[in-house]
Amino acid sequence: MKKTLLTLVALVLSVVTMAGNFVVLPYSGRAELEKHFSDPNLTVHFYTNSEVFATAERFNAASMVMVDENAFSGNGCYTLVYCPKSQQQQFDALFSTQDYVIVKGATMPYKNDGAVAIFNKKATLPRLTRDFPVVTEEDPRIREMLNQVSMDSIEAIVQHLQDYDNRFWNSDNAFAASDWIASRMQALGLEVEQQQFTANTWMGSGQAAPNVIGIQRGTLYPDTYVVCGSHFDSFSFEALSGGLAPGADDNATGVAAVLESARIMTKYEFEYSIVYCAYGCEEMGLYGSEAYASRCQQQGMDIIGYFNNDMNGYLYGEQIHIDCIYPNAVEPIGTYYMNVGSVYYPELPIRHVNFTQGDSDHTSFNNHGYMGIYPFEDYQNYSPHIHTVNDLIGNSVNSFEMSRQYCQMNIACLAEIASPMGETPQVYCNPVRDFDIELPVLKDTSPLWLHWKSPEEGSTGEIERFDVYRDNVVIGAVDWADSTYLGYWGYEFMDTITIGAEAEYFIMAVYSDGCKAPSQTEIGYGITAVEESESHVFVYPNPSNGTFNLNLGEGQWNVEVYDIMGRKVYENQCDGRSTLDLEQCPKGVYFLKATGENKGMTAKVVVQ
Repeated sequence: MKKTLLTLVALVLSVVTMAGNFVVLPYSGRAELEKHFSDPNLTVHFYTNSEVFATAERFNAASMVMVDENAFSGNGCYTLVYCPKSQQQQFDALFSTQDYVIVKGATMPYKNDGAVAIFNKKATLPRLTRDFPVVTEEDPRIREMLNQVSMDSIEAIVQHLQDYDNRFWNSDNAFAASDWIASRMQALGLEVEQQQFTANTWMGSGQAAPNVIGIQRGTLYPDTYVVCGSHFDSFSFEALSGGLAPGADDNATGVAAVLESARIMTKYEFEYSIVYCAYGCEEMGLYGSEAYASRCQQQGMDIIGYFNNDMNGYLYGEQIHIDCIYPNAVEPIGTYYMNVGSVYYPELPIRHVNFTQGDSDHTSFNNHGYMGIYPFEDYQNYSPHIHTVNDLIGNSVNSFEMSRQYCQMNIACLAEIASPMGETPQVYCNPVRDFDIELPVLKDTSPLWLHWKSPEEGSTGEIERFDVYRDNVVIGAVDWADSTYLGYWGYEFMDTITIGAEAEYFIMAVYSDGCKAPSQTEIGYGITAVEESESHVFVYPNPSNGTFNLNLGEGQWNVEVYDIMGRKVYENQCDGRSTLDLEQCPKGVYFLKATGENKGMTAKVVVQ
């Protein structure tokens, strides 16, 4: 979002081919705006809260300001660059005000400040005939949903996306992030699509990382939708030369709000359908959301409203608050958002603001005839670290409590429109805690130890098992009843992986009432960390006929042995000096894991 080149471009609903003048027209109020849209002399391409940018067949000096006498000639667009008057001399401007300039063609933004590319496409004004519900009291089913929002879950998603280092719009990391988001939505049982699109940016053209669209079908009105979305790409000028663009606040926090909303709401049934979106290539100009919103209009999708999630983790000051960005032309959805907030979170300050330093994906929906709103962290004091290498958890994302409240507002607004089914809440459940992977420590072998701890209390059912996923495929399960040892690491599972390869893992907690909760995803790498000789210090002789001596050190130890398929063949608790008897096991290679208090050892042992 914000301070980079932001445009309204992608799939074209209506390309204007007439010659004419590119003009700016001021307006005041909805009635005058509608008059400009209905004027046969004008083709409106873009509008703000006070101005319309259009092609005019006939120029009227009394009501219009001339920008270019031959509209869109030789160029695909104009660029509106937000820039203070003192810095505007660096641009070859056709038109300027105190706050912005208009340049012919695409151009880089001023520093990190925002810019909007205006293309030769016809905008559509959202209709005001849609009635939003008037909320007068809390729905206990919705309050039940809001109470399930987890800061730990939000933080895990932000951390995962930050760990890509950059999610530049056409990078391998951006494609990987798209795939990962799709896998999370698939695990929740959504109808998932990765929408392909091409972006023609100021940096060049190419295939962008695809949008991820997940649909939760309504029970009574499956063809009427309420939509929420976020962008997953990141940007920094350092990334142009191979540097980092971690994008924690802009916009891993927005993706986390969408995925956490989906994690909770998919456990309930609703009358209307809910769409969860994650867009690519927002930072280059809203390309992803434009591709999806224009397709929605082409297909005639009945969308009640759109709720954007972009930057919600930087708290300025001590009081959490929400700045709602939207044009006056879509006031009903803004009024609805504040109505929901006054009922569910009356202590949370929410205000309508006009933002003139950038844009986000709600604009794509507003320009395709749908009402969209953008709750933002603070339009005057948003994170100063966005679009830099310092957009990280800690300095840029400094309040996950704030992210939690933004996510709760997203759920409340979606749920009140979608209307929960039934008189009682559906089942819900918590994911495992502290999932991580211990990298291999043996020469020429690649065992990976997956560790996790029990979910937090509060689920509606009893935990039955943990399914282990590798690259979105179940490779094993750990039963709750058989997992009686909860030592230093808690639950664990061993997998083998080829040296030099990598795979994505996550743990699905499966409950007795059918509820499933996925953990965050971790990457396992097939690498070698230490020489095999170091592992032989505490187990000898090795190889042997099946009897091994152990010298583990002081204290009590839990000793486990796995075969090469990851099946446990032996487990025993013993003191530091003992004997390991594997004579009953077939000849072959086995992996030994010894766990003591706050320490552990592993080794490869061979029975011959």
